[in-house]
Amino acid sequence: MVSLVLVKNGSENIQPESPVAAERLFKALCLDNHNLFPKLMPESFKNIEFVEGDSASVGSVKQLNFPDGHHYKYAKHRIDELDVDNLYCKYTTTEGDVLHGKYECVVNETKFVAKGSGSICKMTTHVHPLAGAEVNEEGVKMGQEKMKKMFKVVEEYLVANPEACA
Repeated sequence: MVSLVLVKNGSENIQPESPVAAERLFKALCLDNHNLFPKLMPESFKNIEFVEGDSASVGSVKQLNFPDGHHYKYAKHRIDELDVDNLYCKYTTTEGDVLHGKYECVVNETKFVAKGSGSICKMTTHVHPLAGAEVNEEGVKMGQEKMKKMFKVVEEYLVANPEACA
């Protein structure tokens, strides 16, 4: 089950439910995505490298490099908040052609909550347009759809590999 709600201020919310435990999803999607995304989705990610810091440090910056032929070349993400105990991560896309020259930045917040033996992943995206630019609601929705697809790919991997991110 996934709910998708566009809020007029340039924010969007999705909340996919998963049979995978919240701790495993947090580790896979927030702490180990630099390894898992290129491995599981090579058509979308060439590699992810740390420009500053590491996967578990606030202030770290990682560069996502997309493969040749992809509609984007790269994006840089800065980890703004990381709460391992509460399974919460907030990061900001600060640079790259994914910002279309229209956005100052895009802030993503992800919170994992246990639900039975599985979990709910609460993802919120806040789009910050440059002065005079409009938020492209369809573009935000497309970005969230891509995030949901990535979530499902990682979820399927975790279900098929119970020892991964355990």
